[in-house]
Amino acid sequence: MSLLRRLARPALAAPFIVEGVRTAISPEREISVAPAAFAQVDRALQSSPAPSFLDARSILRLSGAVAAGAGFLYATGRAPRLASGVLLATTTVGLAGRKKVWELKGAERTDEITSILKDAGLLGGIMLALVDREGRPSLGYQVGQFVERTQKQATKSQQRLEKKADALGKKVQKKADELADQFS
Repeated sequence: MSLLRRLARPALAAPFIVEGVRTAISPEREISVAPAAFAQVDRALQSSPAPSFLDARSILRLSGAVAAGAGFLYATGRAPRLASGVLLATTTVGLAGRKKVWELKGAERTDEITSILKDAGLLGGIMLALVDREGRPSLGYQVGQFVERTQKQATKSQQRLEKKADALGKKVQKKADELADQFS
């Protein structure tokens, strides 16, 4: 892993780890943003065949723990593409649930816009991390190259076998002609 990646991965993962741990410890912070929506999720879970211990709070805790774990994996360079995909899916730093910026005034509005742009930058970094192959070709490319090499090898083998079959056919014909001459 390059030095740049060794420095950049932990820096990019740190906010996700911190937010994930905070959400896992205190999901009420997230619930306070949109209490009606979470109450609706709780009602839907209660009326579904889901286990009784499953509620919005436990889902948020699990999501925070998963995000923190994925952030740690990404920061340490273990399964970075998978970890970045999980971070993108479970991010608690996301833009959802923000205050309505158009209703805010002055410094509060500026702070909220700055916060949204920071979160968008983090999500952009995670999207880039999702497609970063560290200079190695993608799996699709590798499969294509394997198929191409295999087809070339198969063509060469076929040509070689055709030559051998042709030579063997000539030998058999020659032997058949010799035998035919002997019996005639």
